[in-house]
Amino acid sequence: MSESYRPRLSIELTQQQFDELQHLIPWGMKNQLYAIITDDVIEMAQRLGPTFIAAILARQIKIKDYVQGLPKAKEETNDLNR
Repeated sequence: MSESYRPRLSIELTQQQFDELQHLIPWGMKNQLYAIITDDVIEMAQRLGPTFIAAILARQIKIKDYVQGLPKAKEETNDLNR
């Protein structure tokens, strides 16, 4: 495999999903955003296994659930900086 090879993820979107992403996420930031989300999905899938994937597919876990943990994470970061 050559050193310049970079794996890619390709998914199908609805036209509405595509249009909204184009409007909401600045050009050049999608790769960074989805790389971080991918890391988080990998971590949770390793920790919880098929249960995590099933919960995502059943829409029992949504991105807003992930975001709700941010205030606590911010507090922990502030504690570390003291």
